[in-house]
Amino acid sequence: MNSTTSPAHVLGQLNPDEVAHIVQASADISLTLNREGVIQSIAFGNPDLRSPSLESWVGKNWLDVVTSESRPKIQALLQDANETSLSRFRQINVPSPGSADLPLLCATLKVGSTGQIIALARDLREISLLQQRLVDAQQAIERDYTRLRQLETRYRVLFEMASEAVIVLDANTFKVIEANPRAADLLGDSVKKLSGRLLMDYLTKGDRIQVQSLLSKVAYTSTVAELNTSILSGQEVYLSAAPFRNENQSLILVTLKRSGELVDRHDSNAQSLVIQALEKAPDGFIVTNSAGKILTANQAFLRLIMSDKLEQILNEPLDRWLERSSVDLRVMLSNLHEKGSIKLFATSIRDSFGTLHPVEISAVSVPYPHACLGFTIREVGSRIRSKIQPEESITRSSEELTQLVGRLPLKEIINETTDLIEQLCIKAALDLTRGNRVSASEMLGLSRQSLYIKLRKYDLSDQSKDSDIEE
Repeated sequence: MNSTTSPAHVLGQLNPDEVAHIVQASADISLTLNREGVIQSIAFGNPDLRSPSLESWVGKNWLDVVTSESRPKIQALLQDANETSLSRFRQINVPSPGSADLPLLCATLKVGSTGQIIALARDLREISLLQQRLVDAQQAIERDYTRLRQLETRYRVLFEMASEAVIVLDANTFKVIEANPRAADLLGDSVKKLSGRLLMDYLTKGDRIQVQSLLSKVAYTSTVAELNTSILSGQEVYLSAAPFRNENQSLILVTLKRSGELVDRHDSNAQSLVIQALEKAPDGFIVTNSAGKILTANQAFLRLIMSDKLEQILNEPLDRWLERSSVDLRVMLSNLHEKGSIKLFATSIRDSFGTLHPVEISAVSVPYPHACLGFTIREVGSRIRSKIQPEESITRSSEELTQLVGRLPLKEIINETTDLIEQLCIKAALDLTRGNRVSASEMLGLSRQSLYIKLRKYDLSDQSKDSDIEE
């Protein structure tokens, strides 16, 4: 007798309950369907999948419980089972309320003479999770690769565009690995020819031992070192060396500066000291663009206008805090444009609470490298007002007016008083605007023609000049 027994012969000797147990154990979910695909029963080989939503499938068509993109696969599974009694495995997705779709790997087979179909489904959530993790890992690797590529690009641009001569050396042999165009120009060779050459080959013979000793110290002690040396062209250079590592390779970063460039660096340090001094100065200092919008200001100016932070006033027009607003600013900008500087311009600064502070403003125009205006603002108290309106002249004028009582009618005395006040105001406006009649007329609220008429009336200007202006 043949010792090999076919599975059909073995399964044929089992009763229906035993066959049902085998089917249930072979899959996470087992479905019994009729020929049209209507679910007649459901069994769970994996109890974790049991849920009311899946148990409610009984009596429904299998096509109605899967996602729309899975329906063609269900039709193919049913067709294969009806035609060949056994289908191949296909992945379908089942909608799951409140969570991601449930992925299942399904196959169907037809049993019995009634055309019943059994669908066997395996839970693919773990595999799907692993696949998602793999995709996430691949995306993370791609992001890291992109970031490294961008970093390398930025490094390459900085390396190539650096204003200093930069060379990367092998810490063991002191051979050039990389050099930027500035280094090639300084050493009198091309970037390509520099690669692989010893740095000492480009130095004068008397300095080579000293430079080699310095590079050895940098390589073995991991310290930064500097010295003055000479290159073959005879130029004096300042050499700075610093160690670093790239992966498992020890390298040395060398920068070379001509002696003249060191002077530029000292000038830059001096400018930095000036900036620090202005920042801590007791007088207010601001820098504006050519239109008078604030670019920066020191702490003294912030205290003067009662502002907490510099960011609150950046790009704001200076005339926001001037007593006469745009008139003062227009006068200062006009003088700066014509003369390049102004000195001791008298006005008042209005702080954030509306309080006026008498000040004197000196300013300068800086056309290079970026057109800007610098303003020094000094708080002077009542001194400016005493200059603008001397008490002596007011008192003397008042005495002269009181002597008119009894000699002239009150109406004529009032007219005399009005003329005196008008004359004093016009003089003050001309003083404040440095004789700029256009600005003075705006300050007084008069038309230019009216101002010129009053100037003639009080003999305050050259009439021929006024006539030319009016024309």
